[in-house]
Amino acid sequence: MASAGETDKSNSQHVRLQIRHSCVCNRQYILMSHQTEPENYSPVVYSILANLDVEGNRKLTFPIDRFQMHVIVDNGLVFSCITYKTNHHYMPFMFLETFQRKFHEIPSLVSRSVHARENEFDRDFGPVLTTIVYEFNIGRGDKISQLQVQVDDVKRIMLDNVEKVMQRGEDLDNLLTKTESLESSGGAFRRRTREVVMRAKCKNLKMWLVIGGILGVVLTVAILLIFGVIHM
Repeated sequence: MASAGETDKSNSQHVRLQIRHSCVCNRQYILMSHQTEPENYSPVVYSILANLDVEGNRKLTFPIDRFQMHVIVDNGLVFSCITYKTNHHYMPFMFLETFQRKFHEIPSLVSRSVHARENEFDRDFGPVLTTIVYEFNIGRGDKISQLQVQVDDVKRIMLDNVEKVMQRGEDLDNLLTKTESLESSGGAFRRRTREVVMRAKCKNLKMWLVIGGILGVVLTVAILLIFGVIHM
């Protein structure tokens, strides 16, 4: 069992990986954004954007008090997200790569982004970003979490199968007990049947012996009368 300290550490790491705010920007404006907390992160984004070279392709992380702003610079576009401070940067950047890929799947947005104004893409891409943030925040977005979910599903299925096998074993034990009981009852029934048959045969044999004896006496008397040995 994990100690309280280990549990707190695990939980705190999970909280720090939560994506609190995400947006895509051009050189001047936040073109669309999504956030899961009530804080206003726009001033922070704009302060970093003002001093950021948005040419080329690179990944950057900026500390902001107890938060971090993770950035992918993409030839004039900036994809960013804000999370709690963490040393596990793979998850925020996997999120940003997914965000970037989904955005580039809509060529019209890329072509419009150069001259787009503030929040212009909220309606066009907002639902997509909302879904991506949700998937990553519940642990289904990155590949490692997906593998963990699959492992958990396999474990659950295996446990269900074990429970079913155990239940089936109990059912088989019950069936075996009933079968043995029936066999025992059947054996007793067969023994009683044989005893009844034997008694019936003995009675029949005694009856035939009595009848045979009577017939023998009658025949003997008849023969003696015929030969005049005895007279009536």
